[in-house]
Amino acid sequence: MNRKRTAILLLALIVTATTGCIGRLRVGQTQQFSKVVERGDAGTVRADVRMGVGEVNIEGGASELLEAGFTYNVDAWKPEISYNIIGSEGRLLVEQPGDSSEGIPDGNIKYEWDLKLNDDTPLNLNVGLGVGNSTLDMQGLSLNRLDVEVGVGEATIDLTGDWKESFDVGIRGGVGKTTIYLPEGVGVRVVTQTGIGAIDVHGLIRNGDVYTNSSYETSDVILDISVLGGVGSIDLRLGR
Repeated sequence: MNRKRTAILLLALIVTATTGCIGRLRVGQTQQFSKVVERGDAGTVRADVRMGVGEVNIEGGASELLEAGFTYNVDAWKPEISYNIIGSEGRLLVEQPGDSSEGIPDGNIKYEWDLKLNDDTPLNLNVGLGVGNSTLDMQGLSLNRLDVEVGVGEATIDLTGDWKESFDVGIRGGVGKTTIYLPEGVGVRVVTQTGIGAIDVHGLIRNGDVYTNSSYETSDVILDISVLGGVGSIDLRLGR
């Protein structure tokens, strides 16, 4: 979900609470399903994860490209998964269908995604979070780049671990609290830009709006991270 869709959803919630004018989506029986996606002949994979409302957990450890489990109780929000290969690049998309602002569920939502990705596949991972809590445990993955746009709620992004290759990270804060855990054994450079909220830094060396760890000057592997603050708070923590 991009910032426009997040704003629309929040507006829809406010309007519904005050006027009851927004349509309602039926909350039904809780359903579950799983999905396995094979990598095929792709050399690298671009993976896009787009959730509007709910809880998403992403981690490594999958035998195939993707091993996913879904739990939901709004039929219109059954997750959609697509994968195709263009040239040498695989393109994986996991998304909540439609627009979350189209209606408000008429009961308690249960909407959870548990996504496991393959550790050995070179990934450009793009994650768009909406309303809800999320945990992104990136340890062990073969990331070429990571981009995360946080929505409304709490998000945890774990970048600790013994990374073998350098990569770039872009994180845009949202409304709520985002905690980012950073590795100690490889180089880390974080460039911050604050929004309305605050960015709190623990264990890093500051030089203006740039923060580094003690391994930055000597490590051959560097995580170059850009953090743009939002309305909520962002905690940058070295180690766990």
